[in-house]
Amino acid sequence: MNKIRVLPEILANKIAAGEIVERPASVVKELVENSIDASGRFVSVTIHSGGKRLITVRDDGTGMNQDDAILSFEHHATSKIETARDLGAIATLGFRGEALPSIASVSRLTMKTRTDDPEIPSGTQIEIQGGILRSVKPVAWDRGTEISVRDLFFNVPARRKFLKTNDTETGHIARLVTHYALCNPEIRFTLQSGDRVLLDAVPVSTVRERIYQVFGSGFLDNMVELEGSDGPVRVHGFSSQPHEQRANAYSQYFFVNRRMVRDKVITGAVRQAYRRCMPASAYPVVVLFLELPLDQVDVNAHPAKTEIRFHNQKAVFNSVRESIERALLRHVRIPEFETGTPGSRSFGAMEKTEAFSGNFAAVREDTHLNFPDSPENSGNFRQDDFHFQIEPGMREVSAPVEDHASLRIRPELLLDSGREEREPLFAESVRVLGQYRESYIIAGDRQGLLIIDQHVAHERILYEKLAGSMKNMEVKQQGLLNPVTIELTPQQAALIEKLMPELQRSGFRVEFFGGASIIVRSVPAIAAGADSRELLIEILENLEAEERGLDLDRIRDRIAVSTACRAAVKANMPLSMEKMRWLVDQLACTQIPTSCPHGRPIVLRFSNREIEKKFGRA
Repeated sequence: MNKIRVLPEILANKIAAGEIVERPASVVKELVENSIDASGRFVSVTIHSGGKRLITVRDDGTGMNQDDAILSFEHHATSKIETARDLGAIATLGFRGEALPSIASVSRLTMKTRTDDPEIPSGTQIEIQGGILRSVKPVAWDRGTEISVRDLFFNVPARRKFLKTNDTETGHIARLVTHYALCNPEIRFTLQSGDRVLLDAVPVSTVRERIYQVFGSGFLDNMVELEGSDGPVRVHGFSSQPHEQRANAYSQYFFVNRRMVRDKVITGAVRQAYRRCMPASAYPVVVLFLELPLDQVDVNAHPAKTEIRFHNQKAVFNSVRESIERALLRHVRIPEFETGTPGSRSFGAMEKTEAFSGNFAAVREDTHLNFPDSPENSGNFRQDDFHFQIEPGMREVSAPVEDHASLRIRPELLLDSGREEREPLFAESVRVLGQYRESYIIAGDRQGLLIIDQHVAHERILYEKLAGSMKNMEVKQQGLLNPVTIELTPQQAALIEKLMPELQRSGFRVEFFGGASIIVRSVPAIAAGADSRELLIEILENLEAEERGLDLDRIRDRIAVSTACRAAVKANMPLSMEKMRWLVDQLACTQIPTSCPHGRPIVLRFSNREIEKKFGRA
């Protein structure tokens, strides 16, 4: 008996579909690309249950007659290339002729289509189930095509069980539609999930206008426009000023000849451009368009067509890097501290015109230990007074700002993590000596010298208080005198519905405000002085990065950690002796006083023996 056999066609089609259809967003990608290639000026996407139950994509493009519609479901049937020579300069988004048959083989698919040929009086409706043609019939239809995909992977349960939650899959679809809306401003895009409209972008004439539609009015305020070229490579778009940072790469949009791509060359060039002005754990916001001759790009490098190859990688890398660096040198103003009141922002609140130096963490000129002559407000200190004003006169030096909020949370360092023994810190034996570089508390105890990171210490204190209050449903709220309106991306709007109950439980009062906008009316009392917009955006961005389903415990942990980090005292803030003493006392009452939830140390100890050894006394 022969060992080698030819697989049945239906089984082969299912295997081929696995290369193209990874998740519902893959289906949306292929169908939207077909709509754009068909010269559609209106592309509508409707989904239910994250696209697992239903995906409908409709356009007003050229459409097809009955013969072409039937033929489009044959493998390798395409109108976009004719000869092998065409592969060297592909101008369309699709070209393989594999998308429709692959999708149809793992779903229940219905197509309705019609051309604008006046001699064809009606449209065509085709129904396919699991790759088997069920019916072809005429239908009353307007010009264009609509494809509905129901019950994705209904006949491949092994693939279906690996799909994520509805919210996660909706987020992937929202991000994909956002990509295509950005690079096709002349096309109207709509995205609807159930009864909610996540995106409705009418045609505009420029990318700037489309960015305004998708991301809101405040997005461009912290962006710089860039443009450059290196030989045949032309680069244009927008990138963020260094103080505008994200916790993940979800705010980076790359396009090559209007094709959304993931590319290590472009990513590396962006990272290199920001290497001296942004922490390694942070990501800039980038909307980047590359244009180069079609024969200089190989788009046939990956089944999903999201990975490409450049003929001249060096030219692409240099053009991207230099364009961003020139834009930063020309436009960036260095963030500076301001003398603020409680609730003022600690970074980027004031600006001064100064040459771009690429160094963004502020410290004072003097870095000596600060020993106050006498405690301030002696005997009258309360936790409510624990607000900090920033002294002017700070200069910029090369050191990272508080960037650890983007680090991954370590479950073993969270409240109620199951640790059997509490890590002790005996506050009564700790003597506060002063402050170093207005960022670290210098103290001593019987065992040696202590250096305490004031920001991370306060973050631990606030985190455990908030996490405990959330657990007991006792979070105190602080109403905002002026409620804050936040315009979300379509992907964030898809996520916010699931987060709403936990945000309410955590002390936030958030309401939908039409479309993809929300209004924040109150925040947790401990975060009354924090920037509520940046806090909510940080929470959403960190939860967007979770590839697994979002369970409630992880949502609550992220909310508590992000809130504590934003509300905590920052580095480069001068503290009175009593405020430092208060921090040490409160830190001693926490469950894990030695590490923040991300694993960074709070306290470093130099033992008496180590000090004596260094001085030659032991």
